[in-house]
Amino acid sequence: KLTAADGWTQETVENIVKSHAEDAGEKLGKVAQPLRAALTGTNVSPGIFEVAAVLGKEEALGRIEDAIAHA
Repeated sequence: KLTAADGWTQETVENIVKSHAEDAGEKLGKVAQPLRAALTGTNVSPGIFEVAAVLGKEEALGRIEDAIAHA
């Protein structure tokens, strides 16, 4: 869903991640923490949706793909 996002804003990323968590029957934290680790390399950071927006779509998706490849 993130790769198909038309806009790349904090709100867009947040809505997609929340929707994914809900669809998967998971709490947001269960989805957001691995995302935080993928984007920042740590488990403590500013708001993850803000981080994703600041990084930009290409960089954020690249970091997520790298994290998946090394999992």
